[in-house]
Amino acid sequence: MKPLPDGTVPPHQPHCMGCGPDNPAGLRLRMRVLEDRVHGRVRFDRRHEGAPGFVHGGAVATALDDLLGTVLLIVGRPAVTATLTVDFRAPLLLQRDVELQAWCERIDGRKVYLRGEARDAGQLIAEARAMFVAVDLAHFERSGEPLPDAWSRWAANGGRDA
Repeated sequence: MKPLPDGTVPPHQPHCMGCGPDNPAGLRLRMRVLEDRVHGRVRFDRRHEGAPGFVHGGAVATALDDLLGTVLLIVGRPAVTATLTVDFRAPLLLQRDVELQAWCERIDGRKVYLRGEARDAGQLIAEARAMFVAVDLAHFERSGEPLPDAWSRWAANGGRDA
């Protein structure tokens, strides 16, 4: 998988909770790679509500996890979330355009350390730290579900599309 010519990132797969267009409960997160960072935008609605009128923290964490996972396109390796820590800095109301940004801090062997943040009109809403662990494609094949062709090409070419 690689960004499209305009820098936008196609969905990981159609039913992805974060970015998949075919998931009725999904966030429909849209992302773009700009240099060494992934930028995204999301708008949470009633499906993502916690307290009345407020976004559920789990929905914010989901958006950040999906965004962080997209940084793997930049570092060129498939990996999975091993740890995810989200520090919530301010409450987030529904129906707001939330700007997201993520980047790689460092790589140590199979461990990929990532950071990200969510902002509402410039105000920091949440910060995320994660460690992803590099895996091979066989990890995903264990589900028995067919994998997108782009995943196989990406993994077979060391994180680069054919």
